[in-house]
Amino acid sequence: MSNAAIDSNRVAEGIMERGGGGTSASFGKLSPATVCGRVAFRVNQIPITRPVRLDVQITVLRPDKSFAVGVPLRVILGTASDWQSPSAGEEMVTGGDGTVQRTIPVLLASKRREVPSSFWARLLASRESTRQVQVAVVMEYAGRLWLSAITVDRRASGASLRLDPMRVYGRASDGRFTDDVPLHDGSWHKRLPSGVMASLPGFVITQATLDPESPAVDNAAWRLRVTLQQWEPHVLSGVSATAGRGA
Repeated sequence: MSNAAIDSNRVAEGIMERGGGGTSASFGKLSPATVCGRVAFRVNQIPITRPVRLDVQITVLRPDKSFAVGVPLRVILGTASDWQSPSAGEEMVTGGDGTVQRTIPVLLASKRREVPSSFWARLLASRESTRQVQVAVVMEYAGRLWLSAITVDRRASGASLRLDPMRVYGRASDGRFTDDVPLHDGSWHKRLPSGVMASLPGFVITQATLDPESPAVDNAAWRLRVTLQQWEPHVLSGVSATAGRGA
C-alpha cells in the first residue's frame, strides 16, 4: 500500500500505525489526517514575517490648518512590551513644514480582518488579509502629556483603513502611559486634578495611510503618512492650560 503524496515544501508527515507503537513527528503544529489506513500528522508551515523599512511622516497642523512649527512629540511604532513606557520611541520636533520624518525598521503584522463597506455588507462580511502597523504619539494638552495610539490596516486591494478606535492614555502613578481614558459617544474625557473635565487628546487625525513603495508582494519598503490637526488650546480659569508641561 503506497503512501499518499504530500508536498514536502509545505508539510512534514509523521506516521503512526493504527494499533502499533510507532512514533509521530514531534515538531511544529500537528493536525491529524487519515491516509490509507494510517494516521498522518501534517505540520503546517508558519510564514515568517520580516522587518520592513518604514518611511514615517507625521504632519501636525494648527486649528486653522496652517503648519504647526516647533511642536514637540514622541513617536512610538509597533507594540513592543515597553511601548507605553515614558522613554519608548523617539522624541522629535516638527520642522518648518509641520512634519517629522524617520525611516525605521518595523514588523508589519499580517491580519485577517472583517472589512464591511455598508450595513448589509457588515452582516455578511468575510475576513480579508491586511498588513497592519500601530503608531502612537505622546503630545501635551490641557497641561498634561497623553499617549494616543492608532492601528492602520492596508487591504490587499490597496485601501488603507482604520478599523479600530484610537486609544488614549494618561500617565499612571508609575509614570507609564497605562491610565486608560474612556471613550464615550465618540470622544474621550478625563477629569483633571483640578476637577475640570477635559476633552482629549487635543487633536483629530485627518489622514492615516499605509502603502508599499511598489506593488511587489514581498516589498521591503513601506510608507506611513499621518496628519494630525490640533484643537484650540484647553483653557482653565482664563489661562491656557497648554502653557505648562504636566505629568
